[in-house]
This record gives sequence, structure tokens and C-alpha cells, in this order.
Amino acid sequence: MDHLVLAVPDLDQAVEELREQTGVSAAAGGSHPGMGTRNALVALRGTGGPAYLELLAPDPAQEPVAPEATMLGLGHLVEDGTFSPRLHAWAVRPGDLDRTLALARDAGLEVGTATPASRRTRGGTELSWRLAVPHPLGLGGVQPFLIDWGSSHPTDDDLPELDLVELTLGHPDPDRAQQVLDVLGAGGAVVGAPRPTLGAVVAGPGGQTVL
Repeated sequence: MDHLVLAVPDLDQAVEELREQTGVSAAAGGSHPGMGTRNALVALRGTGGPAYLELLAPDPAQEPVAPEATMLGLGHLVEDGTFSPRLHAWAVRPGDLDRTLALARDAGLEVGTATPASRRTRGGTELSWRLAVPHPLGLGGVQPFLIDWGSSHPTDDDLPELDLVELTLGHPDPDRAQQVLDVLGAGGAVVGAPRPTLGAVVAGPGGQTVL
């Protein structure tokens, strides 16, 4: 796993709520130019490698963009009206992005096209990556999107930390969903659920919260 994406309508409010619930304040990330979003980050422990929680929100400083042009389709949530914070998506970081995309397509999966993106870090340096996101998100968000950071990673910054206590993946067809995750090299077990569900529990020195 690379990161979890918590979609929030107001970034400052979400950062404050997470601090109240866990005692940890997410660090300012940056804006995604031309995609209408900005973020804040917290590193996640207990994942077996570098990973983080991304709080992703509309960026009021940017000109409005079409919903399909927003980062991870966040604009579609805004388009539907006021939305509550929700675990919207998750990402895995394959060892070879292009090979994984080819294998996924051979298996008949919709995985999107590897697209470059970038933002400025808190220190002012440019962070660049490639990501492949299906539109809409696969399996109602249970299918992770794929990302390749190259030689850098957001957790290279000294981020505040939370423990990932639990990651929950649910789907009406758990066997099929599990097959998809296996093709993508994603960890985690999918359980049966009435509708696609993505959930997590994170904990800090001030308590834990369900995302």
C-alpha cells in the first residue's frame, strides 16, 4: 500500500478534526495545479513500508475545473452537493508500474493510463509522480489506483505519524474483487458487503478514529 485518500470538503476543518480525534496534526502538503485540489499528509505506521494518509480537498485558490479533471475525480463529490469526509480511494505502489498496467489490461481490468503529475512540497521542491486512475474508480473504490514516485516519496519529509490499526475492504462480489487486488499486487483481504466499502482505523497519542 502507498496511501489512503480521505476526501474532505474543507481541508482546514478536516485537519483540526483529525487533531482533536488523534492528537496528530496533518502536515500541509500542497496544491495540485490545474486539478482543483490541495492536500495535507500524515505518515502511516504498520504498513510494512512508506505509506501515508492524504486528506484531499477542493482548493479554493484555484480556478474551478471540470469534475473529471480534478484529482481522483474529487469534483464529482462536490458536484453532487455538500459531502461528508469519506475514505474515497487508496493507492498501491508496484515495483514496475508499466508492467503491472500491462498485466492488468491482459486480465481485462480497467486501470487507466499512466499520467504525470506534480506539486510543490512544504520545503518548496517539486514532487513528481506518475499515476494510473480508472474513471470511475474501480469496484466502487475498492480497487486501488496505481502510483510510481520514482526516486522520491512524500514520506521523505518529516511527517507526523499515525498507526494504521485496520484497513477494511468490502464488496458484494468479494471473490472477484480479491482477484482484481491480486492482479494489481495489492495486499488486503476483501470481505462480503452489501455495497463497495473502504474503511480504516487510525490511532495516535490522543485516541483513534474510524475513516
